[in-house]
Amino acid sequence: MSNGIFILMDDSGKLNKNENCLIYGGLFFYSSKDYMNFINKYKSIIKSIRCKYCKKDKNNCDKNCIEIKGTTKIKSSDNRRLFNLLKKQNNFGVFINNKMVRESIVNDKASRGRFCDYAQKRIIKEIVLHSIRNNRINPSQPLNLYIKSDECKTKSNGYYNLKDSIYEELVNGIINYDYSKFHEPILNNSLNVSLRIYDSKKHFGIQGADIISHYLHHQYDLFLTKQVDMSSTISFIEVKLFLP
Repeated sequence: MSNGIFILMDDSGKLNKNENCLIYGGLFFYSSKDYMNFINKYKSIIKSIRCKYCKKDKNNCDKNCIEIKGTTKIKSSDNRRLFNLLKKQNNFGVFINNKMVRESIVNDKASRGRFCDYAQKRIIKEIVLHSIRNNRINPSQPLNLYIKSDECKTKSNGYYNLKDSIYEELVNGIINYDYSKFHEPILNNSLNVSLRIYDSKKHFGIQGADIISHYLHHQYDLFLTKQVDMSSTISFIEVKLFLP
């Protein structure tokens, strides 16, 4: 049984009235060995295909390679290679229906930031709960959370801090003042939260999370606009959260 979780996260879409949805998606692992095995396999695939999509003169290569991400148009065969690897991992997704979020939140920059932090905090909690239910971590043992994220938008200035709020909810529990309800803590021991932000171009794991989040964004947008059933197309996602 592991007592560490490595989480790779990226977002797709924006929380505004002009877009239908915002997605947070990615992967998680229970050991540094599994995490690095994935990174090495993903890197190997990327290195074998990226030159095909570079528009620079091959005779004057500057090694500043194109980033293969969710919005990059690549051949179906190459996309399958990446997606087959991604689907074998533990995956998660937060599906935010922008039209259902209160206008007071959507129309205020600070409130949007806090809501985005809330969505990220909630999916971290759901991953931990999922891990406890499946006996992958022990809630009575110290837990290390290693969260690696793209430059997602957060509202973490002043007293409001995403890293601290994750700790607060998991270890101390938290009061929902809107509904006068206390959410019990789910961990009974110490928690260490490491939250690092990366430029996706320099991190293969974040690029994988980017592909997942964009894929989920496309599927959810089809569901919201055309009522296309997505139950089978997102069935590989182990931890799902729909907001609000």
